Amino acid sequence: MSKSDPNAPKRLALIASKGTLDWAYPPFILASAAGAMGWEVGIFFTFYGLPLLKTDLHMQVSPLGNPAMPMKMPFDPEGFQNIACPCLIC
Repeated sequence: MSKSDPNAPKRLALIASKGTLDWAYPPFILASAAGAMGWEVGIFFTFYGLPLLKTDLHMQVSPLGNPAMPMKMPFDPEGFQNIACPCLIC
């Protein structure tokens, strides 16, 4: 294994693969920290990571699945309020 040049610039490449808030923090925080230390930084955005580049963001933390492909629910959160309690005590 050859030794690297100690005078060569340090570089960091990151991949942003998902477009939600919880997956936006790692590449942006790591990139800004490395940039502050003088490293050359590049972020590659996959197709699912491209929503992070929008200027008007409406970000949410996704509970599961691929957040770039949101699943539509047949009802809204208010629909859960009409579900009866199965314990029959309430």
